[in-house]
Amino acid sequence: MKITLLTTLISLAENRRIAEEIESLGHEFNLVSLKEFDFSTRNGKFTSDFLDNFESDIIIVRGVFNAMKPISALLLDMQKNGVKIFDNNFLDHQYSINKIADIVKLSLSSIPVPDTVYTREFKLYPKKVQSVGYPAVIKSTRTGKGASVFKINSPSELESFIKTKESQGKEAKNFLIQEFIPYEYDLRCLIIGKDVFTMRRIPGEGEFRANFSLGGSVELFDLDEPGLNLAKSALRAINMSVGGVDILITPDNRRYILEVNHTAGMIGMEKATEKNITKLYVEHAINHAK
Repeated sequence: MKITLLTTLISLAENRRIAEEIESLGHEFNLVSLKEFDFSTRNGKFTSDFLDNFESDIIIVRGVFNAMKPISALLLDMQKNGVKIFDNNFLDHQYSINKIADIVKLSLSSIPVPDTVYTREFKLYPKKVQSVGYPAVIKSTRTGKGASVFKINSPSELESFIKTKESQGKEAKNFLIQEFIPYEYDLRCLIIGKDVFTMRRIPGEGEFRANFSLGGSVELFDLDEPGLNLAKSALRAINMSVGGVDILITPDNRRYILEVNHTAGMIGMEKATEKNITKLYVEHAINHAK
């Protein structure tokens, strides 16, 4: 079969691993970047550069971060014309990262999450941050891998944060405010269908974020049954079959879902587990393409 990976994250190391596993299964692999989604219409006919000589039996959609609605419309049309697609419900969500939408879905499903407030005006930030208490965490709603996550320890730090973001042309609506939770364990559960892998993420020196992509270290973690059930419930709340569920466990054993990553990395988990997780992902994608 011809299998295409469709993404806007062309440089991810996971792309190479996915290619390796698709080819090891005897299939032909094609990587298509939609980072620059150009198209035209002439005489009522839609054309796009990536469609020139395009042939594929299965399309895997992973990490699409721009032109999401027109790309979704195009994929739905291709699906109607017989191309099988594994999109991990991207076509329903029409986003690969939206922490506002996800926190709403999680809380509506009674999933424990950090106390969170959202406002569209910076002038309301002092009151909103005070409501969750200092220190607080302010994070971008549209970035992953620990990027644009800030720990705010005092009103003066908040004032400095606001001035900096306003000078950069940023808007308050692009951030979430959450309580800072002192934790004993920061866990990433990678769920692929029925398979669940859990690793502990350990922050680098002087860093409160434990992301592997930020230089943190990882180790295998034996998560108990309640923790596994919580991770699975969180993924169901977002309505995906593949995802990275981030769990914080406090010293008194309270559990919080920090977020659910729609484009979860697999390299760190493979390092921690010494298992071929990418192969499981590829097989899952092939078997659930429709």
